[in-house]
Amino acid sequence: MSNYIKEYKFENLPKEIIYYNEEPLLLSDELTFYHNKIKFRKELTRLQYLFKNYLKNSLVASGIRDTYLKDEYTNEYLIVLFTDLENVRKTNQIIEANLDKEISRGCFYLKSNTNYMLLIAKDMDGLILGIDTMEEIFTQTFEDYFKQKQFDQHIRICPFKLISCSK
Repeated sequence: MSNYIKEYKFENLPKEIIYYNEEPLLLSDELTFYHNKIKFRKELTRLQYLFKNYLKNSLVASGIRDTYLKDEYTNEYLIVLFTDLENVRKTNQIIEANLDKEISRGCFYLKSNTNYMLLIAKDMDGLILGIDTMEEIFTQTFEDYFKQKQFDQHIRICPFKLISCSK
């Protein structure tokens, strides 16, 4: 197994971050950005371009089907789920498993594990800050991967969860 980043550096330190010693998220062509609101779809464009810049393949950003997400979650949260088609079908269970922390306005919750990267926010300020953080994570991951030049290995994102807020 190749080396990969075990701790990320952030321009704005998160309020709380925990890293886990578990299997990383492996980046593949099967992963897609799923979102629950068309009003912030354009915010995901920069993440798509980031993938295109490094991997020459811009990933799709699709809406989460209503059947995969309870109305109460859609009405209360802005959600980005970076995963594959199999896991997006489990969106309700994923959200339920990650609502143990209170998410305030201007804040976000971001978690990565073997199956997905999940961003939850209550408002656009928190969502944009969360997408900024995802961009930092993906950029550091890609730069480290290309620096190592072990192209026979998967690109890996270490498991973590973090909470952060705008100033």
